[in-house]
Amino acid sequence: MSVSGQFNLHFSFGCSNSYGTSTVTFNTNGTFSTGDGFHGKWSQTNGNIIWRYDGDSAIYAGVVNGGAIVGNMINFSINAAGCFYCNLSTIKVLALTEVDHDSTGAKKKK
Repeated sequence: MSVSGQFNLHFSFGCSNSYGTSTVTFNTNGTFSTGDGFHGKWSQTNGNIIWRYDGDSAIYAGVVNGGAIVGNMINFSINAAGCFYCNLSTIKVLALTEVDHDSTGAKKKK
């Protein structure tokens, strides 16, 4: 399955039970954008996907299975790592606990 399109992104730096949420849109030209205002490049090989935020702030890598993606991410500049999952944005998901960081792992700006 090609992952181009919009997905709901659920991320947890530290792999805790607290997940932040955003969207991630994978464009067919190899770029992506997130609902919390970030951009970068992505690629997919077979069932594996990797996306890297511009400015080298975060890297996500996962496995694509149907309309879902599951994997891990890291941000070397702030020494943070965690877990994430995505589902097609056509699938509604209940709101989860709000977290104090964005999808790069950086503290949210107030």
